[in-house]
Amino acid sequence: MAQLNEFLAQAQQLDEGAFVAVFPEPVLVGQMVSEGADPRNEYRSTLRLQVDKEKGEVRIHAAPPGPSSPVLVIKKSDRNSISGRIIVGRTETNDLVVTHLTVSKHHAYFRLEPEGGRVQLADTGSTNGTRLNGRSLTVGVLYDLRDGDQIFFGDVGFDFYTASGFYNLLRSISILR
Repeated sequence: MAQLNEFLAQAQQLDEGAFVAVFPEPVLVGQMVSEGADPRNEYRSTLRLQVDKEKGEVRIHAAPPGPSSPVLVIKKSDRNSISGRIIVGRTETNDLVVTHLTVSKHHAYFRLEPEGGRVQLADTGSTNGTRLNGRSLTVGVLYDLRDGDQIFFGDVGFDFYTASGFYNLLRSISILR
């Protein structure tokens, strides 16, 4: 698993088009969780919430990711032979491995549409569920993703970014630091 700081220098040196050419895949950026903190307490903090009543979504505006935040590149690996699905789960046979007790062996999957850059996410019937912007996903239903969406596989949180969105995130972080 890569860390955010491995991408920062490239984002500082390249323009958006060049960065996207080098790193074309969407990514998941791990949310910062205090060491020893119980991630189930995410809604008990003083973090700012944004509620979208039309979509039934809740977004938590957490602290920006740090240089050591994990980054998972959403792409197919040779560990999984199921075509058209990039599978997330706890075991090494998945395309994206998230080793946490609340993540199922085969928890969820991504579907990428090369034309138009559409990225979708579906839960596979995981034990602890998948949440998108605070809303539990219905098993087997594909949900469209957009930059900044918050995804929880069980208790493990990530922010989703397209390649362009990731570049913009990195540029904003490099300005802050």
